[in-house]
Order: sequence, then C-alpha cells, then structure tokens
Amino acid sequence: MDNREASVAGGTAGDDRNRGLQRRLPARVAVLIVLSALGALLIAAVLETQAGATAYIIGESHWSKAQQRAVHSLYRYASHARPADLADARAALRVPLGDRAGRLALESAPVDMAAARAGFLQGENAPEDIGRLIWMYRMLRKAPYFRESVRLWREAEVEIQHLVTLADELEARPSGATRDGASVRAYQQRLMEIDARVRPKELAFSRSLAEGAHFMRRVLLGLSALAFLALCAYALHVMRSTLRRVRETESEFRMAFHQSAVGMLKLDRDGRFTQANEALAQILGMPLHDIRSLHLSDVLHADDLQCDARGAIDWTRMLEPGERRLVRRDGDVRWVRWTASVVAARARCAERVFVLVEDVSEAHELACEIAHQASHDDLTGLINRREIARRLGSVLGQPHGCDGRHTLCYIDLDQFKLVNDTCGHEAGDRFLCHFASRVAAQLRREDWLGRLGGDEFAVLLHDTTLEEAEAAMARIHASLGESSFQWNGRTFGLNCSIGVAEINDAAVDVDWLLRAADAACYVAKEEGRNRIRCYRDSDPSLSRRRHELEWVAHTQLAIAEDRLLLYAQQIIALDGSQRLQYEVLVRLRDREGRLHAPGVFLPAMERYGQGMAVDCFVVDAVCRHFALYPAQLARVDLCHLNVSAQSIANPAFLEHVNLLLDQQPGVATRLCFEITETAVIANLDDACRFIDAMRARGCRIALDDFGSGLSSFAYLKRLPVDILKIDGAFIRDLARGEVDLALVRSMSQMGQALGKITIAEWVESDAVMAQLREVGIGHVQGYAVHVPCPLDELMAAWDSVQAAASVEPA
Repeated sequence: MDNREASVAGGTAGDDRNRGLQRRLPARVAVLIVLSALGALLIAAVLETQAGATAYIIGESHWSKAQQRAVHSLYRYASHARPADLADARAALRVPLGDRAGRLALESAPVDMAAARAGFLQGENAPEDIGRLIWMYRMLRKAPYFRESVRLWREAEVEIQHLVTLADELEARPSGATRDGASVRAYQQRLMEIDARVRPKELAFSRSLAEGAHFMRRVLLGLSALAFLALCAYALHVMRSTLRRVRETESEFRMAFHQSAVGMLKLDRDGRFTQANEALAQILGMPLHDIRSLHLSDVLHADDLQCDARGAIDWTRMLEPGERRLVRRDGDVRWVRWTASVVAARARCAERVFVLVEDVSEAHELACEIAHQASHDDLTGLINRREIARRLGSVLGQPHGCDGRHTLCYIDLDQFKLVNDTCGHEAGDRFLCHFASRVAAQLRREDWLGRLGGDEFAVLLHDTTLEEAEAAMARIHASLGESSFQWNGRTFGLNCSIGVAEINDAAVDVDWLLRAADAACYVAKEEGRNRIRCYRDSDPSLSRRRHELEWVAHTQLAIAEDRLLLYAQQIIALDGSQRLQYEVLVRLRDREGRLHAPGVFLPAMERYGQGMAVDCFVVDAVCRHFALYPAQLARVDLCHLNVSAQSIANPAFLEHVNLLLDQQPGVATRLCFEITETAVIANLDDACRFIDAMRARGCRIALDDFGSGLSSFAYLKRLPVDILKIDGAFIRDLARGEVDLALVRSMSQMGQALGKITIAEWVESDAVMAQLREVGIGHVQGYAVHVPCPLDELMAAWDSVQAAASVEPA
C-alpha cells in the first residue's frame, strides 16, 4: 500500500471512529444531564420534605392549641353556660375539623383537590404551605414513620369527634335547668379525660413526624451522595475517553497530514511557513526541509497575493477559496485549488492559518482549452458566432461616447459553393482558411475577425465611422480581388459581398445589429455580388428588406399566437347547381386588432423561405375546423387550399399533409389543393410527386393562374390536374377587348377537351359573368359573386339560404 492509499485508509478508519464518537456523544451528554438533574431533584426533594414536615408540625401546633382551647371553653361552659364559651369552643373545633376534611378529601377517589385546600385553610395552615401538605400526604402517607403519624392523626380525630358530641350535649341542655354540681363535675371529668387521651397522641404525632422527616432526609441525602459519586465517575470516564479520542485523532491527523496526496500547509499571521507536507513539496518541486524556511510571498504568484494598504497579507481575502498560482523554483507556474481557514489560538499561542492546496493545473489547462473551443471555430481558429455575439453585446453595453463609434462588417463569400461542388469539401475548408488569413492580415491590432458560420464572416472595426469603415473595407476588398486560391490547377477568386453597419444609438441589440449588416450584405448580393453596401435608414432597398423582415417576424409570431384567421370566398357554378365550393384565404390580425390582407405578408414569407409555415398552419386549421364541425364537412362540396412552391418542393410538407389525412380520412375528398403554374414550372418533378400523392388519397388538384406561363398548354399535357383556374389578368378586362375573350375561349375549349373543370377568377361584374357563361366557363369566383368573409360567416349564410330554399313553395 502506497502513502496515498495508507492516508485514505487511515482517514477512512479515523472518520469511522469520529462518526462513532459523534453518535455516542449525545448519549453521553444526556447521561451527564440526567445524573445532574437527578442529584438536583434529590436535593430539592430533601428540602421539600423538610419543609413539608415543618408545615405539618406547625399545623399540629395549631391543631393542639385549638383542641386545648375547645376543652377549656367547654369546661367553662359546663359551669356557667355562657353562650360565648360555647361559641368559642365551636370556633376552636373548626381547626381540627378542617384538617380532617382536608385529609378525607385527599383519601377520596377521585382526589378532591379543591376540598383538600379548603379544609387545610380552615385548619389555619399557612396558604403557602398548603401545596406541601397535600404533596407530602399523597406521596408519603404510607412511608415509614409517616404511616404512624397518619394513624395517630386519625386516632386524635376520634377524640375531637367526642368533643363535638359533648358540645352538642351541653348545648342541648335546657337553658333554665338547674345545674347541680355532680353533673357539672361529670362533664368536666369527661373533658379532662378526652384531653388526657389527646395530649399523648399529639406529642407522638409530632415526634413521629420529626423522625420521619429525619429519616427521609437521610435517605435522600444518601441517594444524592450516590448520584453525585455516579456523576463524578461518569464525568471522569467521559473525560478519559474524550482525551483518548483526541490523542488518536491528533495522531491520525498527523499521519494524514504527512501522507495526504493533497498539499497541506500551516502559516503564521505574517505568512511564514510553520509546517508543510510532502505533497506540497512535490507541487513546488523542492525538498520538504527547504519549504519550512519559506514565506508565502516566495511561492505564491504576485497577482494572487492579496495585501492591505500597509503591505501586510490581507487574510480576509486570502481566506476566500478559489484557484491561485504557485511559482516553482524553475519558474513553472502550477494552478492550485486554494482552501484556507484560521486555526483558533491556544493559550499563549498565536493564531495559525491552515491551507489545503490541490494541484489542478491539468484541469485548468483542459478548462481553458474547452473554453477556447467553445468560443472559437475549429476550422479557421477564429472566434465563433457565440463569441461574436458576446463581444458585440459588450460593445453595445459601453456608455455612449466611451470609445467612439465602431462598425460591424458582414462578409459573405460569392464563390464558396462553386469551390465545394467542383473540388470537394477539403478544398472548401482550405479556401475558408485562406480567405480568413488574408482578411485578418489586413486588420488593425484592435480589430477582430470572426466566423458566423458557413461562408459568412464578421469584422469589427474599432473607433471607425461608417464612411471610414466603407473605405477600409474597400481597400480590403480590392486586396482580395488581387488574390486568388489555387487548388489542383484550378484558380478561384476571393470574391465576396460585404455589408457595413455602424454601431450607434439605433443599434438596440446584437440581433438588430447583425440583421442590419446582413441586410446590407443581402442588397450587395442582389445588386450583382462582389461589392460593398452600407446600411443606412434612408436606403430604399434596405428599407424594403427591413420592412419585409419585420413582416416575416410579425407573421411568425401571429402563427405562434394563432392570429392567422381563416376567410373564405365562394365559388359558384354557372349552370345554377347549388353546391358549396369555396377557396380558403387568410388574414393576419395584429396585436392591436387590425386585419391585414395576405398580399401584405405572404410575399415576404415566401421571399425568405417561410411559405411552408403558412401552408402548414392553414391545412392544420382547416382540418381542425372540420374536426370540430363535422356537419359542415358533410355540406361542403370542395374546399380549395393554396400551396406555395416552397411547400411543393419540400417532402416534409407532403408527409405532414399525409399525417393529417390519416387522422381524418373523410376530409381528403373535400379538399382541392391549388398550385400556381409558375410553381409547377419551377418544380415540375416535385409538383408531379405531390399531385400524384394527393390524387391517390382522393384530393383534387387545381392549376392556379393558368395562362400566366409561356408554356401553359405544353405543361397541361403532363399534369394530371382536375381544375383549371384561369388567371384573373385575362378576366379583369374581358369586357374591354377581344384578345382576352379569345384567349379565355381557347382556355375553356382546352379544358373541355381534356375533361377539366374551369374556374374564372377576378369576376367583378355581371357583364363579365355573362361573357364567361357564353364561352363555356363552368365556375366563377370574384367580388361580383362573393366578397371574402370569415369561414364561419360563410357557413352560416349558406345554411340560411338553404333553409329559405327548403320552405319555398314548389
């Protein structure tokens, strides 16, 4: 077993013993408390017994005096028959009779404490002694000596009853009767006999009571002495056991101190080493005997040694736990976890500071490496997006005017996808590193470059206005234009688009700042790439992009908060058939309650790739509506839903719709998905896949804006659609020219030839409707037919019309 294992084993054994001692300590303290309490209780019992016996002796003297007074008063009353003597005798007899009543109350079951107190008070006992009289009688009436006292008390009470009887006889004599000397002497003789019998009992009662009190005092004092001896013996035992444990613990501590794998150190208040262990010597890389002559300032890094204004060690701060640096003789720095505490001073000894030092250099290096990886890009070594956001937040958090103005530059490579696609990802990685090194080489010391992700980079130019930043990025842009990247004989230019945004009062947060620079970069790409654009509020292109991004954010929030409303516009058949068919439209209700048409927010959503989010919301909302109102589903002939090109091209949308239709299989035959002709042309294969999947489930497909494309009739042969919705551009001016009418007629004839249903949009007058009926269009939709309204209102209006039609006479 090595030193560390021995230390651990010793420490574990010591901990077990200490825990055992800690478990036994409360029991030992409890025993000491019990013995002390027992001794105090016995002494209190001695004093209380003595006081009770004294109270009884005093009570007996009252009793005896009252008895003698009653005898003398009756003696006089027998001779002279004065009522005052009889009254005095009866008053005297109340004392022993009260004591008798108190005793009988204590012997009753249950004990009548109130009657006992009243009786002893009648017996002229002191009120403060009543409790002692009751306690002593209840506790000790059967004890040695006291048992004899109680017996004498009862016998004396018999004589008191005789005195009461004799008083009654004397009182019963006629007041006028002649008192002869013989009868008086007989009464007086009886009184003297009673007195003679009582006096010995009174003396015996007092003597027995005094002897009993002495006996109890001796017994209790003996028990007190035994309790004191037991207390002393146990205290000595506890003291010896504790001293033995202290010595064992001290020995174990010394062994653990010297064998521990953790560095341990004792210092005085001046910072001089008084004791150290081998582990600390290994951390410092020097012999143990050399350590004992050192000072804390000799080994602790100067930046980690806290001193007060006088230059003395500030132990208040030095006692705080944390990581500090120890400097070895060879100059190597070791990071240690520092834990210090003050050891209380013994008599005539100064305080000591005990320090635990654990070497955490490897862990510290690993933590630094992890922190670096968390804030830096693995490929280029630049700071990553999170660190960029943190630094930008720090810059935004500075007081205005603190360090002048700064500028953020957003860089997006123009040819990165070409490098990846033609030369592979390894070449793309090398291209990114080459580009980053070229840009970083042209920055000032206080500027920094970071990688936002992919082929996007961010540059912060310190103390630089927007105009200065534009000029600086122009120089960097020109330098990049003169450079190139070589790979396997191929050459690629370092072309990039750059957006520049100034960090000023308008920059409310990091997200806003990044969006502003990104918007400027996006405009640079739209204008032809490989150029620089600055973000200015007055720039119409940037204002439009900012406006669109705001609507994207508003729409996403409205979807999350369920503020997209389902509207509907009815589609009617020109042949007069009464079947409910409508197109679902959406309206956005903002937080102020205002409604916005789809033309306000849908183009922005589709422009920034969010069209599928709206489509999913509408499909979910329609299916949820039919699930809540199954009767409406039965009345609907066809419900048209618009699908964007982004949804058609995304397999996840098809999977989402299939899942909904699996949950509500009855809905499929009531749905018609409208796909724009331009979306079909752009994603023909995806469109065919979506159309086939939906038609297989019973859904119908409408080709929306038919005729707007250049190859409408050619694509129509390949697409298995059910409905043709003729573009409203042809319908709106139908009454004004023959060209539109001829085109609509040809579309109608084509639809009829292929067996397709035709629907004309944007029908805004009865004249146009008449022309459409003439050329063979089957259905119409527009403001002349129905103004869009909430879906629930359309269903209510339809029900009302149907109900009215059902009651009309045939």
